[in-house]
Amino acid sequence: MTHIAFALTPVFAGDRNKVTHERFAGDRDNNARLLNLIRRIADGDHQALGELYDATSRQVFGVAKRILRDDSDTEEATMAVYLEVWRRAKSYDLQRGLPLAWLLMMARSRAIDRLRARRSDRYVQADAPATPELAQSDPESAMLEAQQGEMIRAAVQSLSPDQRQVIELTFFSGLTNQEIADRLTIPLGTVKGRIRLALQHLRNRLRPAAEKGWL
Repeated sequence: MTHIAFALTPVFAGDRNKVTHERFAGDRDNNARLLNLIRRIADGDHQALGELYDATSRQVFGVAKRILRDDSDTEEATMAVYLEVWRRAKSYDLQRGLPLAWLLMMARSRAIDRLRARRSDRYVQADAPATPELAQSDPESAMLEAQQGEMIRAAVQSLSPDQRQVIELTFFSGLTNQEIADRLTIPLGTVKGRIRLALQHLRNRLRPAAEKGWL
């Protein structure tokens, strides 16, 4: 039996090497695809933002949900991540992390922001998980982070009803442009136009705060 196992070892090792190579190749291809989407977003391509959301929102939502344990707050944190991507895509630096790692880091930060906002508003859940970042926060930073959340909510609320509807269906319900068109019984081009105008409005509305370092 020993000599049989010895003879088969190169075969199994070859299989393991093949699997490892394929996994790394898959990771490399996925990173390249996400990087391309971020570059398109930096050029103002709203469709690329939708594609990035489709490709990564499950992981982003999962990170935020583990911290917040509340679907409503998690949805808000997730939307904040992709709005931040829309604003900051031009400043993305591959040297500081791969695309998915960048998104998940933002998800964690936005989720912690929501926890701090809860505490600032005096409705922290009794079972909210303790984190070093949350423990180290002070009243001033908690107030700032609560204000950041309010800025984002106010920006979304400032959209026209039609624009807000397609943004919520995209980011909260996770629908594709075609699915939104089917649900609302409107042309696909109308959906794309509303999303484009909504994202432009949000970027312009939040730009002053971002330039001052408030977001």
